[in-house]
Amino acid sequence: MDSTIRVSKARFKLEQNKNLSDATFFATKGHAQYYAEPESTDDLIRCLEEAYRLGLKVSVIGDGTHVIISDEGIDGLLVSTRRLTGMTIKGNLITAYSGESLSDVINVGIDHNLSGLEELGGIPGTIAAALKVNASSQGKSISDYHFYSDCVTMDGRIHRRPDYKDLFGYQKSFIGSDEIVLSVTLKLEPTKRTAEARMKKERFVELKFVPPACNFVGEVFRDPDGMSAREVIKNAGLTGYQGFRAEFSPFQSNCIFAFPGCTASELVEMISFVRNRVLERTGILLEPQVSFLGKFDRD
Repeated sequence: MDSTIRVSKARFKLEQNKNLSDATFFATKGHAQYYAEPESTDDLIRCLEEAYRLGLKVSVIGDGTHVIISDEGIDGLLVSTRRLTGMTIKGNLITAYSGESLSDVINVGIDHNLSGLEELGGIPGTIAAALKVNASSQGKSISDYHFYSDCVTMDGRIHRRPDYKDLFGYQKSFIGSDEIVLSVTLKLEPTKRTAEARMKKERFVELKFVPPACNFVGEVFRDPDGMSAREVIKNAGLTGYQGFRAEFSPFQSNCIFAFPGCTASELVEMISFVRNRVLERTGILLEPQVSFLGKFDRD
């Protein structure tokens, strides 16, 4: 059963008991009590208003690249921002709505003779998710190019966050749990060497080889201080470890593949097993970078 909510001139759907198998990259099968994919800022704000009216807790995802939703589902309203799309170019500034993929933002920038983010080309997810974790690769971070972002708080207020470098840290940014990113504006570098920039970006995409028969997520664990989680997992002898219907990548140790039929519980058990085994073998406690939504029994 689903319901269509009409407020003012905006029209959007709050779906009830939504199967989430197509909402995340892992394609697990939990359900959301309510689910919405707003296509505009007005729709998003009205979703928040309706959630407040119904007394629903609001959770937010992008395209679901770093999210595991419980097999038992999630209560409240789950909002996906993946339909909040669109980009504009003004000089060397590129503004992308939150649902745009990081990869597409890089490509559009290159198409308009703007470069700088090519090293981030292999990182999956939306531009908003990349900002939230201050996506980094090969010594480059999205914060190096951040100019400003527009966000909305859960009470529907929109505000602009200018670029203050001290608001960013390693794998973290200023985005709070009560904020939803509407758009991100980046200040990129003018270039005439677009062919070279495109080839550079594709090299980093190829480094994250993904088998065609599975879904995957990159960067399962955060990097410990001064170390690479990928190298820590490799040193623990767990590169390519497979259990249930999931596997830690034999190519990039900190990525996990989910094969058809894999459940959220299996993914959580895999992540917990590798985390505990790394601790036993190296004394290093890795912290997950993926988000867990819904009810989980995990250590």
